[in-house]
Amino acid sequence: MSKTSLFSIKNKLTPFFILSLVCSISLGLAPNQSFAETLVQTSPIVRGNLNTEQVFIGSMHFSQSSVLASKTQGLVLKVNFDTTQEVHKGEVLVELDHEILDSRIKAIQASIKELHLLKEKSTKDLKRYKKLVQQKNVSQQKYDEIYYDKIRIDQKLISSNAELNALLIERQQNIIQAPFDGIITERHVEIGEWVDKGGKIATLVNPKKVISLFDIPASYALDIKSKQALNVKVSNQNLEGIIEGVIIKGDNKSRTFPLKVKIQNPSSVLFEGMEALINLPRISFNDTLLVPRDAVIKRFGHDVIFIVEKNKTGNSDEKIAKMVSIQVHLYDGTLAAISSTEQSSDFELKAGMAVITKGNERVFPGQTLALSPSSKQQ
Repeated sequence: MSKTSLFSIKNKLTPFFILSLVCSISLGLAPNQSFAETLVQTSPIVRGNLNTEQVFIGSMHFSQSSVLASKTQGLVLKVNFDTTQEVHKGEVLVELDHEILDSRIKAIQASIKELHLLKEKSTKDLKRYKKLVQQKNVSQQKYDEIYYDKIRIDQKLISSNAELNALLIERQQNIIQAPFDGIITERHVEIGEWVDKGGKIATLVNPKKVISLFDIPASYALDIKSKQALNVKVSNQNLEGIIEGVIIKGDNKSRTFPLKVKIQNPSSVLFEGMEALINLPRISFNDTLLVPRDAVIKRFGHDVIFIVEKNKTGNSDEKIAKMVSIQVHLYDGTLAAISSTEQSSDFELKAGMAVITKGNERVFPGQTLALSPSSKQQ
């Protein structure tokens, strides 16, 4: 045998040629010997995107929640709400005792009226004494006394008006109103109780402003983009959510960080603490070859697929099987993202090729095939 022939044979002994040869020998057949025709089902190889997602479990929270407090102290006269009750902005929730305060307001109002009368009198006296001073009928000292008396009355009037305004503000604070529309979740007062300044009145939440928090690892947190839309599943409801961002203070033990998602326009009332589910992409392969999961089988510890090609040495209408070594990058459902590990200049795995999905366990390289009527076409 010539050196050229030996070199040609050596080049053909690729790992996968050897694998095919072993398959033939294991059946006691020569490499070029035909197998019996086998009925198979095929599907086209396609090109597309494949990704897997990680499910994260979080909880629902009200973003607008307030523990209403009293701005002043007093005895509770009226309570106009109860737990689970829906209230509206400006609605009176609690009224405190204001009997003493009303008396002080009346007293200061009377004092202001008196000061207005004194101011009116001093103004008239000042005009009259100004003429008398000009006529030299009274001394300048007497005029100055009346002048400074008027200024003192003016300042006292300013002070009294300020005191009245403070009392009126305090009077308003005895009427505690709802600061926004919402639902009462806790009631902290009863009629007859004494409420101190800053004492709790009720807990009010806005059921239309809801967020969900999810603890995610740093590998996900670093790739999160704000304002990104995603689906949030809550109690068999699919809600629209918008990522507001990742809270940069995490848990030192679990090494996770809270992801904040705002729920957009919830159609029904949600409850704080309800379980929420989101899916975040884990692994993604874009513009890659996709085959049905059933097309991938193991042969001698390797992942392989069988594609259908025309018989190049015999009847051109005859379909035969070609075994292709592959690498599986990702499984997702019924699909697998793959790439060929064949290193051959005359072969390239492409979209549109027919790959065997059923019957491939019985197929060997070079075997004649009969295509099932249920085979899918590109």
